[in-house]
Amino acid sequence: MRMFLPTLASVVVLLAGCAGTGNRDASMAMILADVPLKESGPNQVTPATSTVHRGDRVSVRRVVGDYAEVETMDRRTGYVPTSVLQEQ
Repeated sequence: MRMFLPTLASVVVLLAGCAGTGNRDASMAMILADVPLKESGPNQVTPATSTVHRGDRVSVRRVVGDYAEVETMDRRTGYVPTSVLQEQ
C-alpha cells in the first residue's frame, strides 16, 4: 500500500497540472494496465472499439472525474481511468 500512495499522488499532481495549462502536450503518462479506450467519454455504455496497452505512452489532455482524456502516440483519443496512468 505504501508504494501505491506516492504513485497516486504523482498522478493527481500530473493531472492537476495538465488540466490547468490547456496544453495537451503538457504531460505524458504511461499506461500501467491494458484498458479500453472510451472514445465517447468516461460514461460510455457501448463497448469500446480499441484498447490501450500496458507500456503505451499517452498525452494527458484533461481530467474528468476519475478519468483522463488522453491521446495515444498514433493519434487516437479517448478516456482511461486515472488509476492506470503513471507520470513520465
